[in-house]
Amino acid sequence: MGPVVFKATGLFLFFIFINIITSKELTMKKVVRKVADTLRKLSPLFGSAADLAEAVEEFGLFNGIVYDDGNGWEYNVCILPNPFSYAVQGWNCPRLAAVLNSDNSWTCSIGYGVHCVWLTFDEDGDVINISPDDIESNRCWGTDDYDERIDIVRHYLERE
Repeated sequence: MGPVVFKATGLFLFFIFINIITSKELTMKKVVRKVADTLRKLSPLFGSAADLAEAVEEFGLFNGIVYDDGNGWEYNVCILPNPFSYAVQGWNCPRLAAVLNSDNSWTCSIGYGVHCVWLTFDEDGDVINISPDDIESNRCWGTDDYDERIDIVRHYLERE
């Protein structure tokens, strides 16, 4: 009788373990979708946000560099101190780097030109930090005021 109870208990624990793994995978898929949707809201402001959303859907919340040299997105895992984004002539051969932080937050950068914004998402996919560039320009941002630039980003994020 002892081994039967152990097998039943072991089988039960196996199903709990599988259920936990499946729940985490589903949760991560929801977070990835939430981050990608959030990035898409910013694509009218920075077109690179749509590219990054596509890469996030393909690779998840990556740590390293994604790039497209004309053959579709590729991913290089690497450790970087800061995220960045750039493209040749503002659109060609994009490179997008992101950092998965030790607290499970994810930091990325959008903007292929001089102007950009750095975003940090928490482990639930919510934006917890917005850091726009502070380079002078009324053309891109419509203001030189740093706090107003944050408000502009928040305005785009509040759109449905």
